[in-house]
Amino acid sequence: MTPDQLDAALHDIRWTPDILARALECDVSLVHAWLDGNAEIPMKIGVWVKVIAEAHLAFEQTKPKGVKGKRFVV
Repeated sequence: MTPDQLDAALHDIRWTPDILARALECDVSLVHAWLDGNAEIPMKIGVWVKVIAEAHLAFEQTKPKGVKGKRFVV
């Protein structure tokens, strides 16, 4: 995964670098190093983030567009 791909995936997930760092239990400076291209993004991290982003994009396509006065009971 390239830094641009990581940035795009984080955008799709609506995560900041800080949120990714908390999820990975690492320092946010490491995530910034990945995004700046100063450190290589580990393959496992890249695949994991890509899968999450793809799942979020798929979910976005299934969300209702509008409800017009309907109430949902949860």
